[in-house]
Amino acid sequence: MRRKPWGADALMVAAAVLLGSLVEPCAPAVAGSDHSSDTYAGDYTGGSLPTGTFIVLQYLGSSHADALIDSRGNEVPNSFANIWEEFTRFVYFSQLAGHPLVIEAEIPFATLTNVNIPGTNNLVAGGLVDPVVHLTYFFIADAKIQRWLGVTNYFYLPLGRSFNSQAPVNVSTARQFTDVPQIGYTEGLGKFTPALKSVFFDLVANASFHTNGNNPVTVINPSSAPFPGILTYDTLTQGTSYNIKAFLRFEPKTFLFAALGIEKSWGGQQTARNGGFAVTGLPLVIPQADLPLGRDDFLRGHFQFQAPLTRDFAVAGDVFHDFDRVGGLRNNIGAEVRLTKFFFPQPPSK
Repeated sequence: MRRKPWGADALMVAAAVLLGSLVEPCAPAVAGSDHSSDTYAGDYTGGSLPTGTFIVLQYLGSSHADALIDSRGNEVPNSFANIWEEFTRFVYFSQLAGHPLVIEAEIPFATLTNVNIPGTNNLVAGGLVDPVVHLTYFFIADAKIQRWLGVTNYFYLPLGRSFNSQAPVNVSTARQFTDVPQIGYTEGLGKFTPALKSVFFDLVANASFHTNGNNPVTVINPSSAPFPGILTYDTLTQGTSYNIKAFLRFEPKTFLFAALGIEKSWGGQQTARNGGFAVTGLPLVIPQADLPLGRDDFLRGHFQFQAPLTRDFAVAGDVFHDFDRVGGLRNNIGAEVRLTKFFFPQPPSK
């Protein structure tokens, strides 16, 4: 039931900055956008784990973006980047009113390398991304009939590295708080026909609600300006982001599976507001129109797998590709490895 703290799909793109009628559009910039989740196929079956189970997970991921796509769907020529992320997740299984309650926390880090965004200095403000806490409550967690239904709420806390409005690439948000309610549903299909024994359907859907951000854009002496000055925008607003993913999963035995999935994300329009261009040496500030930046809009395919190495240790992976994207870095290919260590409760002594 874990969320995606940051990734190429979480990027905001400032495709054009207009200084009134005085300056032509300048180069794009990239900044973080907390949204959605990266729930693996089968994660919601974890609702059947015994109360008192504690899990530590380590994620390591890398992807290659072959293009930066602006908010209008246009590819920025000769743009590319490599994206890296890693984070540690802690999970504890409890109960509330006779139903499983899962309490989780994550500490994420991310950066970009081999970045080329034409017209910028390609500097990257990488490091600690906004940490996350989340809760999952299961209304149904029945391994016997192979049906699970849970509701998760993610709280993205704006405590990551400071946002650098002058860097063209940021992994953190502009100090935004994001709330992501999510529904997870899993159904075993073997009960309907013997031909589908060990086949499961997983569905995950969520919406991300964002507070306003601060100082999302600062450009000193824009190259397209006819005279020196500083362009700033004081406020970032962001619309609601939506995400849905579905998997068909083959799980011949516990903790061993392979799955194919499709994911669609849309919404999350980001807009810089309260802009002005302060002319150097003059008491003159030219007001700027609101600036559309980017949005959380992509179609992605997944191949996921997991294999248990021992009773209490498993290795999982996710290989993904963006079929389409608007407003962000398009992942040509990406992969993530997940290491999971289980600490099961000790049986009561007799």
